[in-house]
Amino acid sequence: MPETLWLSEGGEEIQKLVKRVASARRVVVVTGAGISVNCGIPDFRSSSGLFKQIQASHGDVVSKGRDLFDASVVFRTAQATRIFYEWMTHLREQCERAQPGVVHAFIRQLADRGQLQRSYTQNIDGLERKAGLEVWDPHCPTTSPECVPWQQAQSIPLHGTMDRLTCQLCSSSDTYNAVAGDSCSDCMSRSQQREQLGRRALATGTLRPAVVLYGEPHPHSEDIARIIGHDTRALQGRKRATHDVLLVLGTTLKVPGCKQLVRQLAAAPTTTTIVVNNEHVCGRVWDNIVDYQIIGCVDDWCSRVQRVWAAQTKITQWTRVRKTLPANCSAKGQKVTGERRSTTKKENVNYVVDETVESQTRKVDHVVVEIVQSQKRRAQDNDSIECTQPEPKRRRAELPMRRSARIAMRESIELYHQSLSICT
Repeated sequence: MPETLWLSEGGEEIQKLVKRVASARRVVVVTGAGISVNCGIPDFRSSSGLFKQIQASHGDVVSKGRDLFDASVVFRTAQATRIFYEWMTHLREQCERAQPGVVHAFIRQLADRGQLQRSYTQNIDGLERKAGLEVWDPHCPTTSPECVPWQQAQSIPLHGTMDRLTCQLCSSSDTYNAVAGDSCSDCMSRSQQREQLGRRALATGTLRPAVVLYGEPHPHSEDIARIIGHDTRALQGRKRATHDVLLVLGTTLKVPGCKQLVRQLAAAPTTTTIVVNNEHVCGRVWDNIVDYQIIGCVDDWCSRVQRVWAAQTKITQWTRVRKTLPANCSAKGQKVTGERRSTTKKENVNYVVDETVESQTRKVDHVVVEIVQSQKRRAQDNDSIECTQPEPKRRRAELPMRRSARIAMRESIELYHQSLSICT
């Protein structure tokens, strides 16, 4: 079975996995309804999910809540169809009010850092688009400026989206300006044109949400299969020296299509597969597929990775400032604080240091300043030699001072890492 870890307990193994995700070359994310619960959208299978709510409200129409999302049940009777449209309209209103959460911001940050290979979502709420991700929409016309080619898409909705309605007869799509259950305007227009020519009227289709229900074929399965194949080859074609991560967040892995997706993407030898969910979801069937199963809140997991990124950013800024320290120290040994000017890139860098490492910073500053002062005193004692030395020799005389400053800078970075490990 996959190794199971509890996020609330923390530990060294959890911290290693967090750092592995933070430093991964490429990350593929597969998400489920669990990432949108904190955004105000209920999931499906929990004790307070949509299936339980539907069964409690319409137990006389459907035997279980899942039946209202089954194509063989929903369109069997007019009453079941009406209830389906009512619930989908209510869910659409919840999606419009909801805002992206921690996980959506985490995926957007992965994309901004250049680490996101692709995000596959089973959700139909459209929060990925609100988070700023480039979402693939197969219904969008290719001539539209809003159309995103699948090669450039960052998020792939596996089960459709609530942003559009499609006609059950002609398959034409429209934005959600109309109401689910209304007649298709395209079908009505074609029928009226025939009637004006004296011909018989055509049948008119009904608009329904552009989501994939249980028991019906996926209308864009070939396109999605091509995208998954492209990402699988991209992961399998990488060198063994690099490591990639497949991150599965907030899903119970019970939908067959999602199972197959995870199996296919996890087949790459350099890919580490991590499943994060608030309950146990991986049994023996996932042996040799899922490497780690983390039980805990997905928001907490993503926040831990973001804190590692924030620490790496501070280390980068801190190192950049340290490189400019010897050139910006005064002869009296006063250290320069606040905003410093880089001698190489000629830009201002904000000197930001955590309070946890402030004491260590003072010690390192004192050491570096003392080195600079001693070298300047030595240079003053050898003024006569320095004036007669040619330019190349003078540069060689300055090398010990630069080397000492580099050693001090390296020690300061090590102290900073030690302080960060204490904080985490």
